[in-house]
Amino acid sequence: MSKKTLVQKTSDAVVETLGSAITSVRVMLHELPGGHYMAAGQLDSPAVNFRVDLIAGRSDQQKAALIAALSKAAHAATGTSEDDIRVWMVEIPSTNVGIAGGKTAASIGR
Repeated sequence: MSKKTLVQKTSDAVVETLGSAITSVRVMLHELPGGHYMAAGQLDSPAVNFRVDLIAGRSDQQKAALIAALSKAAHAATGTSEDDIRVWMVEIPSTNVGIAGGKTAASIGR
């Protein structure tokens, strides 16, 4: 697996499915050492788990499209079966998101 490919494909999926500006997209990779992950009763089972923090307001269709795009991106980058890829989305009110210049997203119309 190429970490660079995974984070690039993840970033591209967000831009393409949500129409986000690339300057608004942040991708962080968190790797767990062996023995620190179990799925379906199997220690160190292959998996990719996404946690996506979004400013609230995307449609159900946009969120579904992003889930599908992230699953495909992770499979392409890592070879992990799409059955072993999970996406959790957390929607955050724009009043609770601080962005450039220390302003809330709501204060600048996002």
